Amino acid sequence: MKSAALAAALLFALPAAAQQRLTCGTVEALEITSLTRARVSAFLRTVLPGAPAGSKNFFEGKIELANTTLPAGPRVTALVQHGQGQHEVVLLVDVDLAKVPAELLGRLHAAALDFTLEGNLRSSSSSDAPPVPVCAAGVLKIGTNEIRASGPVGQDFARFGGARLGGVSLTETQGEATVVLYNPFTFPLDVRDLVYEIRAGDRKVASGERHGLRIHPGRENPIDLPVTATNADLAVALAGAVASGGRADGRLVASITIKVGKDQTMTIPLDLPGTIQVGR
Repeated sequence: MKSAALAAALLFALPAAAQQRLTCGTVEALEITSLTRARVSAFLRTVLPGAPAGSKNFFEGKIELANTTLPAGPRVTALVQHGQGQHEVVLLVDVDLAKVPAELLGRLHAAALDFTLEGNLRSSSSSDAPPVPVCAAGVLKIGTNEIRASGPVGQDFARFGGARLGGVSLTETQGEATVVLYNPFTFPLDVRDLVYEIRAGDRKVASGERHGLRIHPGRENPIDLPVTATNADLAVALAGAVASGGRADGRLVASITIKVGKDQTMTIPLDLPGTIQVGR
């Protein structure tokens, strides 16, 4: 089982009396339902050996990602589908991004997210019913259906400020573009590489790279992107705009490689709409 090792480690960390009565379940999947500048909301899907009666419970305890407690409590709604000997329990997790601890970044793994939880499930229909102790663990691989989003997420964190092309020579046109990145955390994010293309329709107008950037916490970070386009490419991609010295619709297609963990990186793709100004 993919999470057997984590479940065993969590179980052995419990006192001996707790080990006799508690069997750990598994964390199966994470589905992100909303991501804004302030909060991330998600369904954390688990399979647990025990749960109180009723289709709605409350989880009270700690949820950890990469051995770091998430600011998701102290009480989390849990939707329960009862089965024979095991119960599918979906936790409705809501995390305040400004309260995420700085140590999480250094503990993340680039290929997977390891979750553990430990606490109690309480019935929402009967205050007299005793709580059911629970624990679970799971390693969810990034890039698989174990981690998914119910719709587009992350638009609030990046925007394309447009590109301006005006320095014309015999063979090429130079200019600059701007991307604005928002860091919701209270700690900086270090970017190893930012590789980008400016496109008009399906044609590449210009491309470039930047390295060794820092995204400062709690604010928008405008980043200048130098661009150089050959006149031949520019004439084909932006013929109308070149002739009129005006604007054209464009896109910034980029990948941002952020440093995480110990000597690891995580790459985030961007595809942002904007405008391309040609001429003055």
